[in-house]
Amino acid sequence: MKVFFPFSQGGLELAWVDDDRMREGLWAFRHKIFCEQLCWVPLCEDGFDRDEYDGFSDNLVLLRDGRVVGAIRLTIGEHPFMLESEFARLLASGERICKGKEYSEITRLAVDREVLGARDSIKAARLLYLGAWVWSQMRNVRWMYFVVEPVFYRRLVMMGFPIVPVGVPRPLDGGVMSMTGLLDWQQARMELIRSLAHGVSAPSACQALWHEYDYSH
Repeated sequence: MKVFFPFSQGGLELAWVDDDRMREGLWAFRHKIFCEQLCWVPLCEDGFDRDEYDGFSDNLVLLRDGRVVGAIRLTIGEHPFMLESEFARLLASGERICKGKEYSEITRLAVDREVLGARDSIKAARLLYLGAWVWSQMRNVRWMYFVVEPVFYRRLVMMGFPIVPVGVPRPLDGGVMSMTGLLDWQQARMELIRSLAHGVSAPSACQALWHEYDYSH
């Protein structure tokens, strides 16, 4: 997987988390966003937001000048999902999610809007989405579950992401209205991937992946 990362655009670099220094930067960033700002997760004495899902998930971080300003966690469907426990209330009664190698879950996706500002925050989010697509191609994952506020769900639809709603919108901890969506990468149009990859500098292996996707679609 490392041969496909990092890739960059406009001073932002998306990297694969694979050492202790980067993990600590990731956990500190997540603590700032999810514990201190959003109050979705209790504060930790060491200033790190980490949990059992990190033990079997992959993480990508977005860096600017070596500082973590964005992150995304990706979990294969052979492992537990937060949607099965912490986010289970978003599912309708009796509803079950699909599991297995072709399914995955996106969690802890965030960008630091205070540091980046509005324009770079949009660029940062697009890089994270592109990172999720690259990861899905290398892991042979087709579907991704995610939890998001309804307004951001609508924005993803407008961008052309092939997603469908799952369950019903309900408030999570902190009172933020949230909903679950399911993304089907197999239905993604090549124009969407091209738009995400436009202007991005990436290793040759990653560029070859984009070209292969272009030709196959």
